[in-house]
Amino acid sequence: MVREPHHDKKKSFRLITMDINLKIKNEIASLLKKHGLKIKPQDLREPPQAEMGDISLPCFILSKEMKKSPEKIAEDLAKVIKPSGFIINIKNIGSYLNFLLDYAKVTEMILTEIKKERSDYGLNKTGSGQKVMIEYSQPNTHKEFHIGHVRNICLGSALVNLYQASGYKVIAANYLGDIGAHVAKVLWYMLNYVNEADIGPDKGEFLGQAYSRAIVELNSDPEKQVQVQEILQRLEAGKDRDLMFLWKQTRDWSLDAFNEIYDELGIKFNVDFFESIEEKEGRKLLPMLLKQDFIKESQGAIIADLEEYKLGVLVLLRGDGTSLYGLKDIPLAIKKFKKYKIDKSLYIVDNRQSQYLKQIFKILELLGFKKDMLHVPYEFVELKSGIISSRTGNVVTYEEVRDAAMTKVVNETKIRHVDWSEEKINEVSKKIVLAALKFGMIKQASDKIITFDIEEALKIDGFTGPYLLYTNARLNSILKKAETEGIKLTGKTDYKALESNIEKQLIKDLLAYPQIVLEAQIKNDPAILAQFIHRVCQNFNTFYHELPVMKAESEIRLARIILIKATKQVLENSLAVLGMPILKEM
Repeated sequence: MVREPHHDKKKSFRLITMDINLKIKNEIASLLKKHGLKIKPQDLREPPQAEMGDISLPCFILSKEMKKSPEKIAEDLAKVIKPSGFIINIKNIGSYLNFLLDYAKVTEMILTEIKKERSDYGLNKTGSGQKVMIEYSQPNTHKEFHIGHVRNICLGSALVNLYQASGYKVIAANYLGDIGAHVAKVLWYMLNYVNEADIGPDKGEFLGQAYSRAIVELNSDPEKQVQVQEILQRLEAGKDRDLMFLWKQTRDWSLDAFNEIYDELGIKFNVDFFESIEEKEGRKLLPMLLKQDFIKESQGAIIADLEEYKLGVLVLLRGDGTSLYGLKDIPLAIKKFKKYKIDKSLYIVDNRQSQYLKQIFKILELLGFKKDMLHVPYEFVELKSGIISSRTGNVVTYEEVRDAAMTKVVNETKIRHVDWSEEKINEVSKKIVLAALKFGMIKQASDKIITFDIEEALKIDGFTGPYLLYTNARLNSILKKAETEGIKLTGKTDYKALESNIEKQLIKDLLAYPQIVLEAQIKNDPAILAQFIHRVCQNFNTFYHELPVMKAESEIRLARIILIKATKQVLENSLAVLGMPILKEM
């Protein structure tokens, strides 16, 4: 199933956001260049302490070249460099040369830019003209969709958005495991233990239970595994009509269940790949593969011997003739580049598959297929009760977590808003739950294990998705009140009025946003953006509690309202990139 790539035609031609932060750093680099220093913008950093200044040059990076101590370099430069443009003062503290910004000038520029660009603020041209395929989700049919799968989905979806924000044309791909030993076990169990009356209305749930029960039966009598292997052979041969009918029917049950979840989470794929199709493509490749020295027969199986590259051995075909993942992933990798004309291919797969994907990439390289392929690994999701495993039956499904969260949030929302309709309560509650789930899955760096607790994820005063939505609702409430009171955001604005430390920090946040988006995309880590926007919300709430807005003097009030509007825009832009909902009120 193929759909159009994920890219907005308007945005693909209009990636014009000016990174003012980069412009300021370029100006500083130019000042330093006049004194014979070749400093790159990335050498300039945020000072270790805010009181030092706004942007710092750590002079220890110049010490070896200039043959002076960092402290002496900073002292000498502070005496000779004259402020200009955005810079109003230069001072040295220890080994740092610190630049203080003209905040009135910077503030006017950044707030004007955000007002002009709106939802386009933060876009960049890094990947302009390049096409990337991001493969994620990859659920196995005939199993339940557990809460651990949500991390993959949220990570992949956010990366799709980050690459789009950086100018790439993105093809979002799903690779569904619709054949293999797990499917054979479910079909074996159904043929031997299930009557039609046993199948309830939730067929996806039924299949998950059938898989767990099949494991129990097979563990109690391992000799029955021979029957499963026979079913797998018949399934791959594709000639048993009755078996193929049952397989297609049950596969459709899984796909229907998955699509309901994708729709609910706002996930869209441009192309769906199926393991059953790639298995056939892999068999077509076998004659060519067997001509390679490193691919050989071993005890009846066909293996890729990668010992020379310290990557061990990968079995492609079992001795009984049934295939393994490698025989399917090799043709799929080739298809991605040849059929879809992509420049880069990302695999969002858990870190247990790191060695396996290294083997696949090495095989492709040895076949002469040298392309830009990258594995983006991530750690497990655990619950307080332990590790999630469909094999052991220790599964908490996505639906179970969602339903429990919805019950809690709906009840709390009814208490807070007795005047709301049931429809509005359910709509708002659903967005709060989705924000809790999504942010809970992407707020940690992908190399960190998540111990997911829905009670913790639903809090509105912590490192959570609902906290972000609550902050956005607060921002919206202030702006709505300003509109009700007839305050016009036009005319001359005194940006010097925004002189407090917390106001300057918010301005720094707004300046940093484009670079944060770019960094998150380059590092393939949406947590960078998630953690950043949480800090922005914290800074705004500090601002809200410390400084008056509507009761401030008119000139200060106008400047603060414009700052609030820009902050709200950056928050909503961030939520959109992270794939999270937006609420105007809570």
